[in-house]
Amino acid sequence: MLKLREYKIIYGSKTIEYGNISVSENEFIGIYGSSGCGKTSLLDSIFSPSFKGTVSYSEATLFNKDLSRIGIEKYKHASYCPQFSQDALNPKLTVSEHIQLTLRGNKLSSDDAEINHMLSELSLENNILDSYPFMLSGGQKQRVVILLSVIKKPKMIVLDEPSSALDLITMKTIVNFLYKVRKNKTIIMVSHNRGMLNKLCEKIIEL
Repeated sequence: MLKLREYKIIYGSKTIEYGNISVSENEFIGIYGSSGCGKTSLLDSIFSPSFKGTVSYSEATLFNKDLSRIGIEKYKHASYCPQFSQDALNPKLTVSEHIQLTLRGNKLSSDDAEINHMLSELSLENNILDSYPFMLSGGQKQRVVILLSVIKKPKMIVLDEPSSALDLITMKTIVNFLYKVRKNKTIIMVSHNRGMLNKLCEKIIEL
């Protein structure tokens, strides 16, 4: 699914070296390291449309295509949730409208039973569907973003600190949800919480 060889990120005079990283199909991979070691930069360089640096590598493939050639096609197969992605929710759309827009954009039909089941698994009430982002707590918005990332049925889900600034109950809800939906998906999660990664992941990459 993802293969990096001699991978480097260059920001002006600063270079971050990652060496070799490999993520196989249906693996749940954790990325762990101290603050400032380049965890977020690594994900941004692969998945963010607004990445500001440059990359150097001997090999870098995603879904069996070179990173320089895959372009926006990667978003058909991957859901990327950067840090504080809950702040990217459209303030003019309800939760239901976010869900329907995500489904239509991925040419999927709406399944009320599936939506209600996912809401329940994320400890969200059905009436949240009619709510706008400003009406939700930070934890609720984060769980909505997780729902949106899963409901498009991607091959890969990429999460950068999904538990950041969340209370323990909300974090546990998200962790349990991800554990249940991990079947037939590749999941990459950056976290400073080593204990959470140990519980969820088959392999941890320490930077």
